[in-house]
Amino acid sequence: MSQEDAGISGGAEALRHELERMRERMATIKKEVAADLDSKWGSPWKSEQMFDLKLQSRLSGNGEYTSLRGRIQEAEARLAAEAGAD
Repeated sequence: MSQEDAGISGGAEALRHELERMRERMATIKKEVAADLDSKWGSPWKSEQMFDLKLQSRLSGNGEYTSLRGRIQEAEARLAAEAGAD
């Protein structure tokens, strides 16, 4: 394996690690937003489907969550491109 191949492999591994951290942060944000929503929503119209819709709406308005989603998509595309270049 050349140094260039090792660098690409190490870069891919670092990217996978970063993806894992970003996904963990997204899960944490989702859990926090869900807990907040659950504690504040006293509507009689509260059902699992309505809760999920409201949660998705709140998450789409969360700047950090949407930024992470975009960064994850970019990172996955880079990984796919690197894998395709092999």
